[in-house]
Amino acid sequence: MRHRRSIDLTSAANHAVNLERETLASLPEMFIFAGFCPSCVNSAPIDRSEFGRLLGKRMPVANIAQRLKCSYCGNRAGNKFLLGRLPRG
Repeated sequence: MRHRRSIDLTSAANHAVNLERETLASLPEMFIFAGFCPSCVNSAPIDRSEFGRLLGKRMPVANIAQRLKCSYCGNRAGNKFLLGRLPRG
């Protein structure tokens, strides 16, 4: 899709993320993190600055799910890491 001034809008909208390569520091701020526990079906947002301080900003995003612990029931097994993107306005 093109803007009336010939600005390509599709490249910004299709921002693919390679989870193996991206780190907490390299991922743009428009992405938000959340955790999901399958045991108690609880989901909660993750503060990315606190997470980066605890684990290091060079932690690959793909390794985050292994480190999650449910704040409600304490479960560590099978937790899911969710990555979302804030709407650009």
